[in-house]
Amino acid sequence: MNLTAARTTTDTVTIIREGWNLLVEQLGIEKATQFIVLVERGKGDSVQEIADYWGNSSPV
Repeated sequence: MNLTAARTTTDTVTIIREGWNLLVEQLGIEKATQFIVLVERGKGDSVQEIADYWGNSSPV
């Protein structure tokens, strides 16, 4: 996932911070960091990779 390609706006920064905070809240700092590293390592479309991994599961 390459966030540098996205145009940096206040909304973008806010969403990224909210997402990070949620990851840390749910997973803890270590696992949240591992998650980001794994997503960043992707070789193609990270959105598709995540969809393939999670399938059609919906949030609780």
